[in-house]
Amino acid sequence: MNNIIDDYLNSPPIEKLKVLEIEIPCSSECIKSSKFKELLRIEGFSQQLEVIDSLKSLIEDRVEVLMRELEMRMPIKVNIDELTFSFYRIVEYGGDFVIGSDTLSFNDRTVIKGNFDEVMKVYKSVEEAKKDDQLVNLCHEIRYLSESLWEHLNKNIRRALNESKSRS
Repeated sequence: MNNIIDDYLNSPPIEKLKVLEIEIPCSSECIKSSKFKELLRIEGFSQQLEVIDSLKSLIEDRVEVLMRELEMRMPIKVNIDELTFSFYRIVEYGGDFVIGSDTLSFNDRTVIKGNFDEVMKVYKSVEEAKKDDQLVNLCHEIRYLSESLWEHLNKNIRRALNESKSRS
C-alpha cells in the first residue's frame, strides 16, 4: 500500500472539467477507475475525496450557470461550449477574439461561423458580457474553486495519506 501512496503523492492523478478543460485532482469516480482505487480503503483519504467531489460539483454548477448566462446574451446561435471556454480564458488569463470575415474565434476555437454581420453581432454581445460584473465574478469564482481543489489536495489529502503511511 505504501508504494501506491508514494505514487499518488509523487504524481496525483488529474482529470479535466468539461467545457473549460481545467485540470483538477481526480475525484472519487476518477480514482475508482485508476490504479489508485486501493487508496479508497483508507478512511481519511476517502473523507478528503468527498471534499474534492463537492467542490468539483460546485464548479460544474457554476460552469453551467456561466454557459446559460452567456447563451441568453447571444443574439444568434453560437457554439456555446467554445464561447464559454473562450470567455473564461479571456477573463481569467487575457487575450481576445479574432474576427475573421466569417468567423469569430479564440485560439483554435470557433465560436461562430456565419456572415460578417452575424459575427459582429456576436462579438459586440461578448464585449458587453465582458463588462458584466456578475459574469466576470462567476469566472473568478470558478478559478478560485479550482485552485482550492489543489490546495485541498496539497494540505489535507497529503496529510491523510502520510498519516496512513506512518501507521502502517
